Amino acid sequence: MLFKFKYSTWKPNHSTLRHAIAELEEIHSLANLHGLASVRADLGNLNTLLTSKRALCARLVNHIHTRKPELAYPLDHLPAVEPRFRGPATSERASLNDGVTQVRQGRLGDCWLIAALAACENTKPGFTSGLIEHSAHNTHTSAVRLHSPRLRKVAVTHRVPRRHRAGDNHLGANNASLVEKAVAALVHSYVRIQFNFAGTALWLLTGSWCPARPVPRDLGVVRGWLDSGRPVVASTLIHRRGARRLPREDNPDRWVGVMAGHVYVVRGVLRCDEDGRTGADEPWRVHVHNPLGGTEGEPRRTDLYLSAAQFRRTFLSVNVGPVL
Repeated sequence: MLFKFKYSTWKPNHSTLRHAIAELEEIHSLANLHGLASVRADLGNLNTLLTSKRALCARLVNHIHTRKPELAYPLDHLPAVEPRFRGPATSERASLNDGVTQVRQGRLGDCWLIAALAACENTKPGFTSGLIEHSAHNTHTSAVRLHSPRLRKVAVTHRVPRRHRAGDNHLGANNASLVEKAVAALVHSYVRIQFNFAGTALWLLTGSWCPARPVPRDLGVVRGWLDSGRPVVASTLIHRRGARRLPREDNPDRWVGVMAGHVYVVRGVLRCDEDGRTGADEPWRVHVHNPLGGTEGEPRRTDLYLSAAQFRRTFLSVNVGPVL
């Protein structure tokens, strides 16, 4: 593929991505010539430059395209996709691994994405790390494979915001943080990935369109989905109070809280009581997990064990992904 600029034609070398940091330093030196000395040579600050100081940015970009066309490739593919985030501008480096990933939602309202990612990880341990491609020559960036609308690789740095983002069970930065960051990169902001549908998340993660379907009356259907290796999530109805009470079947005077307008992970179907204690004489119940996690204890429960009747009463719809 040839890139045509004002005075030259240049064929990009994809290995340029491996040297992105050095090239950004060179962009930084060019920025100094245009009165932008305060801009540090990192993706987050360059993204701020691209979105705020548009007049100065246009002059800098024109200079790069005419005098340094070899720098235009990282300029077009890396800086503008570094998402902005709410809260203080503090970040930490994600702890990456090639195995099982813990997935927990942060303070962002992106349960549609994190629940779907956690469901895929529950069905196929290591799914999250499998989305990420690491470079042997560049330890600062990785590529996350997403479908938007076709399979593409989104380059992100390993620095993620300390607040609001997804992470492990203690909200430490990990592979899930990078996947969330890559989705935010598609819309250039963490804030914009809030409030969407689980079907959209499964499409981004798997490339398969998985529309919402009615909650099944038979838990055997749910068990069949999970046993065949398909991720399952369940969505609750939006309620003005933000939550609703679900009475327990073993004691109507006790109840647990269910978040409204929220997406839960369906983890399994087993014989157990409402506290998750298994037994051969117990009825079949579906185990649903709140991706927000947190402290256990009624009325707030991260893990719910529901009968078929409770399952239909609690959730509006389910989304079933493809076989992973």
